[in-house]
Amino acid sequence: MSTAPATLLIVDDDECIRELLEELLEDQGYNTLSASSGEMALMMIANQPPDLILLDAMMPGMDGYQVARELKSNLLTANIPIIMLSGLSEPSARLIGLEAGAEEVLSKPVVSAELWLRVRNLLRLKAFGDYQVVHTLMLEQQLQKRTIDVERFQSAMGSDERLLKMANYDPLTRLPNRNLFYTTLQMGLTQAALRGWQLAVCTVDLNDFNSFNEIWGHLIGDQVLVEFSARLASCLNVSDTLGRMDGHELALILMIRKGQSGPKQIVERIREELREPFKVHEQEVTMTASIGIALYPDDGIDAQRLIKQAKTAMTRAKQAGRDTYRFYTAQMNVEVQARQELETALREAVRKKAFELYYQPKIDLNDGTICGVEALLRWPRPGLPSVSPAVFVPILEEMGLISEVGQWVIASVCKQIAQWQRLGLRLAQVAVNVSAQQITEGDLVESIQRALNEHQIESKWLELELTESSLMVNTPETIASLLALREMGLKIAIDDFGTGYSSLAYLSRFPIDKLKIDIAFIREVPHNPQDAAITRTIIELAHSLNLQVIAEGVETDEQLEFLTDNGCDQVQGYLFSRPLPTQELELLLREQRCFT
Repeated sequence: MSTAPATLLIVDDDECIRELLEELLEDQGYNTLSASSGEMALMMIANQPPDLILLDAMMPGMDGYQVARELKSNLLTANIPIIMLSGLSEPSARLIGLEAGAEEVLSKPVVSAELWLRVRNLLRLKAFGDYQVVHTLMLEQQLQKRTIDVERFQSAMGSDERLLKMANYDPLTRLPNRNLFYTTLQMGLTQAALRGWQLAVCTVDLNDFNSFNEIWGHLIGDQVLVEFSARLASCLNVSDTLGRMDGHELALILMIRKGQSGPKQIVERIREELREPFKVHEQEVTMTASIGIALYPDDGIDAQRLIKQAKTAMTRAKQAGRDTYRFYTAQMNVEVQARQELETALREAVRKKAFELYYQPKIDLNDGTICGVEALLRWPRPGLPSVSPAVFVPILEEMGLISEVGQWVIASVCKQIAQWQRLGLRLAQVAVNVSAQQITEGDLVESIQRALNEHQIESKWLELELTESSLMVNTPETIASLLALREMGLKIAIDDFGTGYSSLAYLSRFPIDKLKIDIAFIREVPHNPQDAAITRTIIELAHSLNLQVIAEGVETDEQLEFLTDNGCDQVQGYLFSRPLPTQELELLLREQRCFT
C-alpha cells in the first residue's frame, strides 16, 4: 500500500483563500494543487485526479455546485471526495451542497481543526471505497466482512465527531471554546495578513454576573448566558467568530475588510442588544457588558498577544463604569505592568506585615483638646516612592487581602492603647477604618473581641469608621455585626458622609454614634453657598438624631469658624495636626495643649 502523501486540489477564485488553505494543509503533510475557477479545476482533474477536492461554492462562471454535479456524474471522478466551502451559514446552503454531491460542507472562515478532521476521515473512507468489486464471483462472505469493516469505520467516524465537539465546543452555549477560538484566530490572522485586512479581537464580559448567579441561581444564570450568546451572535457578520473564553466572558473575532465599517459599529450593536431586558421569572432584568478591543496589526500580530491586549482594555472598560468599551492603548500595558508589580509588592508586605500606623488627632470644639485620634495605614517602602493609601487600600480590597490587613490594624491599635495606658498618657479614643469585606466575611466581631481580650483594654477606647457604601453591602448582616459591636461598647461612625448613596431612612436603622462630613464639602464651605448649606444640614440632621458630627480636612481658620458657628462637635485636619507617627503623637498627648 502506498505511503505517499495525499494530493488535495483547492478550487477557489480568491487567491488569498487558496494560499491560506495551502499553508494549513501542507503543514499537515499533504500535497496541494490549486485552481482559480471551476473550468480550470475540471481540466486539472482530467489530467491528474486528486485524492480530495476543497471546492468553493460561489465562483464566477462555473460555480462549485456545477463542478460537483459534473464530477459525481462521471464514473472516473465520482469517487473523489469533495468538501464544499460556503460563505453562507444558513442550513439550506449545506443542503444544496450535499445535494450537488459534496460529502461535506463547511462554512467560511474555515476552522482548521474541523477541516483537518474532515479531510482525514474522508481520505480514510475513500481508502475503503477504492476496493471496487471487479469480479462477479466475489464470495458473499468477503462482501459481508467488507460491510462490517465499513460499519466499524463509520462508527469510529462518529466517535471522532463527538470527540471533536467535546474538545472544541462549549457544552452550554455550543460556541467555540478557548482552544478552538485561539485556532480560529490564528487562521484569521493568516488570512488578514495575506489580504491586507484589519482584524479586531473583542472580549465581552457581563457586569455583576456573579451577583446575578447568587440572586437567581446558576440554572437561571446559564439560561441568561445562552441568550446573551445568541444576542451577540446576531450582531456579527458571516465572516466573524464568537467564542466562550471562560465563565461569563465571551470573545469575538471581527474580520474588517477594506472599505468595511470598523468594530465600533458592531460594539454599538451589541450594547443596543443588551439594553433589551432579559426575562427572568416573569421579571425584566437589565444586563450590561464591558468590552475591550484590540486591533491587528496595530496592537499585536499573534493570537495570544491580541487576546491579552483586549482583556486589558476590557478591564479598563470595567473601571470606567458599566455599559462601556475601550480600545487598547500602549499606555494600558504600562499601567497593567505597574499594577502587577504593585500587587506583588503588596502581597509581600501583607505576608511580612510591613505596614505602619500614623495617628491624626481629633479636636473637641467645646474645649479645644484632643478628644480622639484616627489610625491611618501607611506602607513604608525604603528606597522606593511612597504609595498613597487612596491607591493601595482599594487594591488590597480587590485582592481580597483587606480583611487580613484590617485584623492587623485592630490588633496593633489595641496593643498601642494598652502601651499608652502603661505609660500613663491621657488616653484618647482611637478610630479605625473598617471595610465592607471585614463585615461580610463574618470575623470582624470576633477579631475585635479577641484583640480587646488579648491586650486587656476597654472597648470604649475603640471607635469604628465605615463608609456609607460599606453599610449597603449585605445590609442584614451589617446591622447584626454593628449591633453586636455596639453592645460590646464600641462607637460607630459613618465616614465620608454625603458622598455615598444611602438614604436618610437608613440612618435610623443602623446603630450609629457619629457622622463624619467628607472633606469635599468642608473645603469650600467659606465660599460655596451650596457646600455650606449641605454641611449645615448634615449637622442639624445629625443632632436631631442624637449623633455627633466630625468634620475632616479642616485646613483654614475660615473653615473652623464656620464649623464652630454651626455647632460641629469635632474637627480634624492639617490646621491642627498632620497624621503623626506614634512617638510624635505621644509628645503631643503629653503637652495637653488647647488647639482653639
